Amino acid sequence: MKRAPLLLAFAWVMALVATLGSLYYSEVRLFLPCELCWYQRIFMYPQAVILGLALWRQDFGVWPYGLALSLIGGSISTLHLLEQRFPDLFTLACKPPVPCGTEYIPQFPIPLQALLAFLLIALSMALLSREARGPA
Repeated sequence: MKRAPLLLAFAWVMALVATLGSLYYSEVRLFLPCELCWYQRIFMYPQAVILGLALWRQDFGVWPYGLALSLIGGSISTLHLLEQRFPDLFTLACKPPVPCGTEYIPQFPIPLQALLAFLLIALSMALLSREARGPA
């Protein structure tokens, strides 16, 4: 069995879980998203749709889009984690009403959850690029 459909399905599931998870946090748990959270959402939410459509159509050429969105979103997640750990370094990153240093889940911070999802999607897309190009 080829790995390409599995890699694409895994990336889509990661994007879907991350999207639904962030909606759960904001709509059910009523956690207000900070500015950096919104930017991370901007790079995650479209992936749930793009990767889902690509999986449905078996379009394995989608990897550059998923990779680019994940690398940018992962960079924002990294910045957000740094903001939470070292708040004095990034005084301009976020403004009230919700500062970016707010940790709703200190044991497993939300930006870390996002970073892991972005990294797993990026890894899937990098592996998918090799599969999409065919045998070397």
